[in-house]
Amino acid sequence: MGLTRGKTLSVLGISKHQYYYVPKAIKPGRKPTQTTLMLQNDKTVEVSNEQIVKEMEYIHSDPDTRYGYRKMYFALMMLGYFINHKKVYRLMSETQMLRERYKRKAKNYAQYRIVIPEGPLEVIEMDIKYVWIVETRSHAYILTIIDTFTRFVLNWQMGYWMKAAQVKQAWEHVIVNHLQPADMLNKSIHIEIRNDNGPQFGANIIQQFFMQNHINQVFTHPFTPQENGHIESFHKTLSECLDNCSYWNLEQLNTKLTVFYEKYNNVRLHSSIASLTPALFWEAWNKSLIVRNLNEKTKKVKFMLKIPYQQLSGNENLREVPCLNKSGLNVRWDLNKEVNGPNRPNSLQQPSVQRSPSVVPC
Repeated sequence: MGLTRGKTLSVLGISKHQYYYVPKAIKPGRKPTQTTLMLQNDKTVEVSNEQIVKEMEYIHSDPDTRYGYRKMYFALMMLGYFINHKKVYRLMSETQMLRERYKRKAKNYAQYRIVIPEGPLEVIEMDIKYVWIVETRSHAYILTIIDTFTRFVLNWQMGYWMKAAQVKQAWEHVIVNHLQPADMLNKSIHIEIRNDNGPQFGANIIQQFFMQNHINQVFTHPFTPQENGHIESFHKTLSECLDNCSYWNLEQLNTKLTVFYEKYNNVRLHSSIASLTPALFWEAWNKSLIVRNLNEKTKKVKFMLKIPYQQLSGNENLREVPCLNKSGLNVRWDLNKEVNGPNRPNSLQQPSVQRSPSVVPC
């Protein structure tokens, strides 16, 4: 005699529900859209996917703005397009513009105090990177000073050597052009400088200089780059820019760095600061247009922009930004400058809009 159905299913490890289950027919989804809405001359117009692809190809043609689909999504919104990240992913996939994904290596996290500044210029990091120069067969030193809150590069220096006097000169520039205009001393804001144990940073002249200017200098523990994580992350971006080329002399390297630092501060989008450029994020923070959310459990900070990204586009008159009553913001905003980045080809140029330097209250 054969086994009963119940015993057979028990032996096979199949439940009666699985045995009797009949899958439903799969319904076809909607076809992909061939057009996208765009804000142009204060009006909403419909543009083809071909124009969006040309826009993305132009952005992708610059090595410093060769974004993945997430940053490309924010870049397109800031140009006035009403588009979601799924469509950006699809278009970049169809045109082979997606960046190759890489497997993340296991990380060893620092067990020391996490840097969580509450405003610009509270915690500043500095470090040195080395670049090989062919003509002299020696390394050039690149000193970078970065604000951890805005990711803005405050100053950078370059040379065949980097001594304490050069570090002091760089910090004199930071104090005169950033700390003093922000009135940090009178506001009694604690300023912390983080650096590794390099001889340039541990020199007596540097330590005394920081003490005289009421700046707290902190040295990271040996073999713990995580404690200086913001500048280390910046150096990774800098390496991607520099490693593709060899440099014959300092003049050639200086030309490359001048363009890179300018783009990093004013053109390149940064995902950790609401996908804005450091300069634009700093300006938006000063105008109370950024929301800072701190996860108490993970100690991670996330920033959000209070206004739509489309209102950062040069295609809209920023004098007429509506009041955002829901978020409690009661302000009309004017950036007082263009934020479209590099000039685009004539075929992609949108009509310019005259802006007023005045800020109109709600």
